[in-house]
Amino acid sequence: MSNREALQPIVGKYVEHKKRRFYVHSQIYHGPFSEVYVVIEGGQRYAMKIEKVHGATRRVLKLDVLVLSQINRNETSEGFPRIIIAGRTPFYKYCVMQLVGPDLGRLRRALPNKRLSLASALRISIQTLNRLETLHDNGWLCRDVKANNYAVGRGKNASIIYMFDFGFARRYIDENGKLLEQGRSSDLVGTILYAPLSAHNFAEQCRRDDLESWLYMTIETISGSLPWSSLDPKTEYMLIGEWKRFARYSGRWELFRGCPKEFDEILKSIDNIGFNTRPDYRLIRTYIEDAMTRLKISSSEPFEWEQDRLILRKASVMGDRGESDLASSKLKKLEAAAAFNDEEYDIDITL
Repeated sequence: MSNREALQPIVGKYVEHKKRRFYVHSQIYHGPFSEVYVVIEGGQRYAMKIEKVHGATRRVLKLDVLVLSQINRNETSEGFPRIIIAGRTPFYKYCVMQLVGPDLGRLRRALPNKRLSLASALRISIQTLNRLETLHDNGWLCRDVKANNYAVGRGKNASIIYMFDFGFARRYIDENGKLLEQGRSSDLVGTILYAPLSAHNFAEQCRRDDLESWLYMTIETISGSLPWSSLDPKTEYMLIGEWKRFARYSGRWELFRGCPKEFDEILKSIDNIGFNTRPDYRLIRTYIEDAMTRLKISSSEPFEWEQDRLILRKASVMGDRGESDLASSKLKKLEAAAAFNDEEYDIDITL
């Protein structure tokens, strides 16, 4: 059986793409929608993400290609993996891209007390916010902001935080650059622990909602958990939504336990963003920078994993947590990629 006839990449074999050959070194992720392998070409390691042509429950790989190829066109855009090539065999689609390190969720859980230092958490929050700003300015919503979708770079890029995995992404502007009108979604889209209130209300999401999820993620990075972390997202998603509403009022103190006082202002600013209003990312960054100044935190000190490389090794073998959920009466009606024609995916990109 040739490599093009294989149902999926085979460890120890090659995947050929025109005149290029990638040696399949190992599988590093097996999920409900896709698989990821480490592949090697000319001594350089890359990530190969694949999705089966037949039987896939969701089509997510084309969204990764669409989002990353658009952002990659701007060579100054930092913190997004570079796409090398994308293509397909009769049995699976694939995308070879820049290999990054462990995701922030695994990295945090690999640390003592499952939390980063406040200095690292605040510096990470600025980088992750910057990635969202870039994504939004390219016309995309993430709709699944969580630590598992951010990762540290490798080698000399270890201080750079990368954003990846855009399986729930959706454009918020049409082909003519016109903002989409607010509507109603049929599903609770994203990862329920971090989903915005709009998702719990089954409403269409906007840039504000990505920032709300970003704030929950950042709070968890600082304190180690969220007030609703112990609840089961599959059976108690309604209670999780009530917790998030409660956090706007008397539950605010519990939400921000262990966080700088400036975070209360960040939540206020996020909640005041209109559906089609561009968020004031600079204002949010200013609040974080004010907290760092007040707490005498340097923006140049190394991260924990730069000082102790064993943290990265431990994080690389940590179990996963926070798989994306879809909770609604129509769980199988997945609309994240409905606007794209699957046949248009068969492309070749060389950067």
